[in-house]
Amino acid sequence: MKEKILISNIQRFSLQDGPGIRTTLFLKGCNLRCPWCANPENLENNIKKIVKDNREYIFGYYMEVEKLKEELIKDKSYYELNNGGVTFSGGEPLLQFKKLEKLLIELKSENINMCIETSLFAPKEMLEIAIKYIDEFIVDVKILDKNICKKVLGGNINNFYQNLDELFSKKKNITIRIPVTKEFTFNEKEDIINLLKKYSPKKVEIFKIHNLAEKKYYILGMKINKFHNITNDELESFRRELKDIGCNVEICKL
Repeated sequence: MKEKILISNIQRFSLQDGPGIRTTLFLKGCNLRCPWCANPENLENNIKKIVKDNREYIFGYYMEVEKLKEELIKDKSYYELNNGGVTFSGGEPLLQFKKLEKLLIELKSENINMCIETSLFAPKEMLEIAIKYIDEFIVDVKILDKNICKKVLGGNINNFYQNLDELFSKKKNITIRIPVTKEFTFNEKEDIINLLKKYSPKKVEIFKIHNLAEKKYYILGMKINKFHNITNDELESFRRELKDIGCNVEICKL
């Protein structure tokens, strides 16, 4: 039987999902429940059909690995222009990496640069597969307090730190991406600074929480959480704090 991968979208000409021009593959399924999630349609690892306002919406579909390869290498000439490539996002893409290994091998044989955006809340064996093939890692740093992480995200922070140790021991091209919220990040700035001092990533990206997924929440019948506004001055102040400890840090708009 041919391996099939559950995805929600193939987004071409992505400019914020790693270096260069990239094609981003969004995989369904996530084991966290971030209150600021921008892709709520990817939380569940199933195909969801919804009728809303007399219109049918379908979130998710299966693609065979060979078909996925065909779709992803269509943009190879663009990747070669400026060191772009393919990015795996989600959901939590690591959760499907055992099924994806054949695709990773195929893309590697085509000399296509591969990037993943991950929370690292995943089994170690999935990360080990990623380390074998992935060139660039974007690691989302969410909530570092053990109890709050468990209560709010449903995640085990020890799993995160163990995988982070493993990743930094094997890879150098690592970007740390931080969603900035007064409710969470600003209360953990000291912990974030200590983490960045310890691991010294290649790059740090910080960004404001946004409401661009509001329509998707409405269609899915989910409540979208509201957060206290982070001003541009506050975001710039945080950037300077991180720069002062030696980080290559930029504010990005996602």
